Amino acid sequence: MEKYKKKFLSNMEEKYEEIKARNESVTEKELYQLLHTFKGTAGTVGYTKAAEKAETLLNQFEFESERYYSSEETIRFLDNVMVEIREEAPDVSQEQADAPKMIMIINSNPLYLIEIKEELERTGYIVFAAMDLSKARAALYDMYPDCIIIEFQLIERDESGIAREVREKAELQFIPLILTNTERSESNRMKAYEFGADDFLELDVKKDEYLLRVNRKIEKRKLIVHSVLTDELTGAYNRKFLDSQLNYMRYDLVRNGENASLIIFDIDHFKSVNDKYGHLMGDQVLKSLAQFIISEKRNTDTFIRYGGEEFVMILPNTNSNQAAKFLERLLAGFKKKVFRTNNTVFSVTFSGGVVDIDATSSNQQLLNCADEALYRAKANGRNQVVIYQSDKMTSKRLKSIRIAIVDDDEIMRNLLTSKLSNIPIDGNYEIEVRSYEEGYSFFEDTWHKTGAPCLVLLDGIMPGMDGNEVLSKLREEHDHSDYAVMMLTGRKAEKDIIQSLELGADDYITKPFRIEELEARINKLIQKVL
Repeated sequence: MEKYKKKFLSNMEEKYEEIKARNESVTEKELYQLLHTFKGTAGTVGYTKAAEKAETLLNQFEFESERYYSSEETIRFLDNVMVEIREEAPDVSQEQADAPKMIMIINSNPLYLIEIKEELERTGYIVFAAMDLSKARAALYDMYPDCIIIEFQLIERDESGIAREVREKAELQFIPLILTNTERSESNRMKAYEFGADDFLELDVKKDEYLLRVNRKIEKRKLIVHSVLTDELTGAYNRKFLDSQLNYMRYDLVRNGENASLIIFDIDHFKSVNDKYGHLMGDQVLKSLAQFIISEKRNTDTFIRYGGEEFVMILPNTNSNQAAKFLERLLAGFKKKVFRTNNTVFSVTFSGGVVDIDATSSNQQLLNCADEALYRAKANGRNQVVIYQSDKMTSKRLKSIRIAIVDDDEIMRNLLTSKLSNIPIDGNYEIEVRSYEEGYSFFEDTWHKTGAPCLVLLDGIMPGMDGNEVLSKLREEHDHSDYAVMMLTGRKAEKDIIQSLELGADDYITKPFRIEELEARINKLIQKVL
């Protein structure tokens, strides 16, 4: 939710500065609209005091009033709510601090294990402890440790190959591997380094030295990952990181038989951007795209600059259909961004190719398949995503349930799109989510008119057509059984709720609301349209 708090603050600051820059009178209706949006979204993403302040101010306005407020009066009203939101904003300095590092310790001595775990946790580390290699291996596939510390004797006694598997995975992820010994032995030290250890700690090493050497190994990994393997312009990983990550993903597939996807995408007509607006603007577009992707992806997704304007993403636990929908959502969001230079305004799109990662294809074969899909996207007109198809693919197409979000607030649309795209549904169904900033664009889109059940989340107050007008038109022009409608209302007035229900709303929820409550209600409405 912190991501949405930051984004909401950014959007509100932008609107605030825009109104200040206009230096014009504002109608009471426009002020009501702005405060209504502020109240509903602020409370939902976690700005509780700011939402309460906005609600108090709302009581001073009439939605249908055409009264004008001077620029100075408007700024004073907005200052009241901006003060609250700035006070509740996430602490940026704290966010930028390094996240706690995770250490995995495997040692057969429970007393030693408890002691060293407590010592490391006191210094701020997160520690996973296990007494045998098999338990450590199982956990390794679900965690991303920054350091692995194993008792040498466990390596010596291992006959199953688990120790080699752990070492190989550590190498793929540049994770330092430290072996510890219960006695002083030059022979064991040599064997440890021959095995592939990055360091060897004997039992009598002092705690201060133990911590210092562990810290240094973790800092070295951080340096490698963030300096040697990071693209300086965009902040994405660079191409050197690609093979190790693909190897790592395919290694997981062999072990667990899980889904994973590879995406290649690049900016459409990027040469024209450089030619028309200059390479500095081209760099700004690349940085903007990278920052957008990094802000939207999961922590487990790997984002790589493949070269020039071309990027790669590796998505664990994601099949190609899910990956394509995710990339389409990113495309829809990014092409709305506006770039300005020399009094010229422009926007850009990108095209992408997606392929399922399997354990038998080589890294280059997977890249070639994704690249072929990208080529087809370009040939089909660009500004789209194509999934690689082969004769061996026999996956059964899932039935679709469509969720349309009609809300004029960008933060609310993004939040709901993200949360509802992954809402669990019983049965062989897939969720498709699209969002619209007003009613006209919703009706112009044919996506929700193709026969699949559709759930519409409809904001009550919007510019142009308000929520009840959209609801009325929807009920007049479409079969009631094809659409379930939930009103998202910031107005608690009983007459407004009754009007929505009389027009055919199936349910309503008052902003601000808890996401968990919304999901529970949506599940019930989905069952209604199935």
